[in-house]
Amino acid sequence: MALNFLLQAVIRLTPYMLPYLVQLSTHSKPDGTMKVLPWLVLFMLVVCAALMWFGSMPIARLVTRDVSPDISFGVLSLVDGYSIAFMTIGLFYAVNALPQTLNRVCYLFMAAASHSGDAWKQDVNWYQMAQVFIPFIAGVALFVKSRRWAVVLARRQTTEESLSASTSQNPEADA
Repeated sequence: MALNFLLQAVIRLTPYMLPYLVQLSTHSKPDGTMKVLPWLVLFMLVVCAALMWFGSMPIARLVTRDVSPDISFGVLSLVDGYSIAFMTIGLFYAVNALPQTLNRVCYLFMAAASHSGDAWKQDVNWYQMAQVFIPFIAGVALFVKSRRWAVVLARRQTTEESLSASTSQNPEADA
């Protein structure tokens, strides 16, 4: 959620804020204090996302303080955990972008039907189309490929853990 907040804040706020902030910075005093303002705003967005990221565990502990810690998930493996995470994130992005994607697809079909040949492509703002289609495609890719990516990630993690464990057990190998 913190990474999504950062991404959405930058995507949504930057086009509106930068022209105003650039105008402020060009009319600033010779010392240039207002020229730092656009960078300060973007830095604060990153700081807010970082605070949300690092504060997520204390917030989770606060929310779940009355829940028994003995909850069992059965025999879930590392691959299962990664699969669930990838599928959930993919489903979140795909479902979140689905209405706008359907809207843009209808717009493209109507634009193509109302013009002859390729003339309709000149009227389309492809940057706005990409802002809608990329999260949807990324979400579908995460959802569809979740198991394969989970297996690769879990295999890599277990390999790295076994290498670090064997290195820590045999300190003479480092010398």
